[in-house]
Amino acid sequence: MAHELKLVFSFTLGRQMAQPGFRRLTAAVALLCFLIPAAVLGLMAADASGSEPEPEVPVRQPVCQAQTVAVTDETADGLTDWQFLAQLHPTDWPAITYVDPAQADSHTLLVTITQEDSGLAAHISLTEDSALTEEDVAAYESFLYEVSPAILQVKAGITAQQLAVLMTPVTVTQQDSNAMIRQVLGMILPYLGIMVMYFLVLFYGQGVANSVLLEKTSKLMDFFLVSVRPTALVLGKTLALALAGLGQLAVWVVSLAAGFAAGAGLCRTLAPDADFAILQFFDSLSVLQGVFSLPSILLAVGVLLAGFLMYCALSAIGGALAGKSEDLASTNVFFSLILVASFLSCLLLGVLDGGEAAPLWMYLVPFTAILVTPAAVLLDTVPLYLGGISLVLVTLTAVVLCAVAGKVYTAMSLYKGNPPKPRELLQLLRS
Repeated sequence: MAHELKLVFSFTLGRQMAQPGFRRLTAAVALLCFLIPAAVLGLMAADASGSEPEPEVPVRQPVCQAQTVAVTDETADGLTDWQFLAQLHPTDWPAITYVDPAQADSHTLLVTITQEDSGLAAHISLTEDSALTEEDVAAYESFLYEVSPAILQVKAGITAQQLAVLMTPVTVTQQDSNAMIRQVLGMILPYLGIMVMYFLVLFYGQGVANSVLLEKTSKLMDFFLVSVRPTALVLGKTLALALAGLGQLAVWVVSLAAGFAAGAGLCRTLAPDADFAILQFFDSLSVLQGVFSLPSILLAVGVLLAGFLMYCALSAIGGALAGKSEDLASTNVFFSLILVASFLSCLLLGVLDGGEAAPLWMYLVPFTAILVTPAAVLLDTVPLYLGGISLVLVTLTAVVLCAVAGKVYTAMSLYKGNPPKPRELLQLLRS
């Protein structure tokens, strides 16, 4: 069987790669994946380099030119010493001392603190012969608004020394950003894995079904059934088409990455000072170093590839059931329903909301394992051995489904009419 499998695999892969349409599509999409991001980022850089940066307008902070401030506290717990506010003044203000209202002069601001229903209220006014202006009043008013929590703390009994400690700025440094990165990726990776799997199956699964159907419609089936075992035939064709599709996808991904890299290089060359969001995103990718281990990456990729092969085998069953190309719409709905049901089960159980571990059975059922295992092993929410068990189960299921597709292919060799119902198909397989 190994020799037959090798012959079918090499023949199907060579024929697929030799098709002019396949080559043209691969080359055209790869060229677009490279040129579009490179051209867009290049145009953004050219536009940024040709425009002069707008001059920064310095923000003028209000300065109070008062030399003294006289505070009259009319509240029940009134304060007589307001010198603690001096240590909170902005650094560009002149020295201001707090005096008794009887010592007010032309450079004194008069402040009256009252108790109102909404809380403390400060009323600021000028002396009759004041040399100050309304700008000084507005500056001190803004200052009082900012330090109002400190005033309340002092009125509650906190000393000036304690207030200095409370107002000391605290420097916070993040020692380990991996936890935050894992939390974000825990919400992104499950949906990303589902999208990748869905589009792979949608784009390449139909091609597998068409290829299996081709021999039946082109009268080559009789020759294959005599010289090649049905299981080797279906498994060889499925593996070949899956490999060709993954190779085509890899070419597109590499071209897309190269296009973004070329565009980012143009941006940094033409506009070194440009601060585009896409460049910030590329710079932030460096924080992912050390988040994932190499075994977890290999295991996640292996589960995705095995899951893709499993759904290709389901597509092969659909192609084997169909008697003509018009029947594929009804026979291939089976694997689509399985994918949707698996996604809904994951969604309803809440395992796609973050990095929490899913129930054990989801890692053991192949159709749900391909949706939850890759993200789980990457985020280290499950041990690697459980991910290995999922990989083995998914791979074995793919092989079994290929064998079933071969039996269906044989049973449907002489079948005429519409695709059989499940009960009729079981009777055919038994006979």
